[in-house]
Amino acid sequence: MEVLEKNEFQKVLTILDNCETCPTFAYAVIENIIEGTVRADRADCPATVLIGTNSGIYFIVGNEQNSAFNRSFRDFHQQNKGFRFTLFSATKQWDEVICSLFENEITQLSRYVHLFNKEKFSTEVKELSADYIVKETDNDMILRSPEFNQDYYILYWGSVSNFLTNGMGFSALYKGRVVSECTSIFHSKSIVEIDIATQQDFIGKGLAFNLGKLFIDECLEKGLTPHWDCDVENVSSIKLAEKLGFEHPIRYSLFVRK
Repeated sequence: MEVLEKNEFQKVLTILDNCETCPTFAYAVIENIIEGTVRADRADCPATVLIGTNSGIYFIVGNEQNSAFNRSFRDFHQQNKGFRFTLFSATKQWDEVICSLFENEITQLSRYVHLFNKEKFSTEVKELSADYIVKETDNDMILRSPEFNQDYYILYWGSVSNFLTNGMGFSALYKGRVVSECTSIFHSKSIVEIDIATQQDFIGKGLAFNLGKLFIDECLEKGLTPHWDCDVENVSSIKLAEKLGFEHPIRYSLFVRK
């Protein structure tokens, strides 16, 4: 398993493009929008690839029966036991290999990635009282945020400044308090993954829908594809996704270290 140089990252794009559940962060790493590493069985013509962010989020894709790569991957996991390990799987075949490699060391979870259908994207907006103000996410909003704060952007973007340069988001304030937010947890050159959080006492007021719609409007204006990903048990997230024009959820597996 070789660690590729940044100028070699583009060699794995074909493998990513052939995977319908490829996470946005994998493209963000390949395109050098967020810092990370790409490991492959060979640099000149990779068949199996492990893409990772500096925060310990990984995606494995390609030839599942690559025994030499799989052994190296197992060794890599053992050498990094003290760090975060969150692994996105590309296929059911990879699920089986991962379970075999790590046995009782990991927990398997199920998630959905939803496909965006512009034709089903609603034009409706819920009317809010004058007490609400919506602002683009900036450094001030981040400092005041209860959810998407500095720690959040350092974890997923490497720094607040990187998000402010390459990301996008909106915040809803009620009498000066940040009560709902929609942001790009990951952002590639063409895909934007949405993350939304609303404070418990403001759920059900249409804030998440309004911010989601505003966010998607911005994506479409910039020629970007919005991406929605959530746990299969997250019924409220699935329903909100449907209202915003997402459909045909595709199930995949996520693994975390126990």
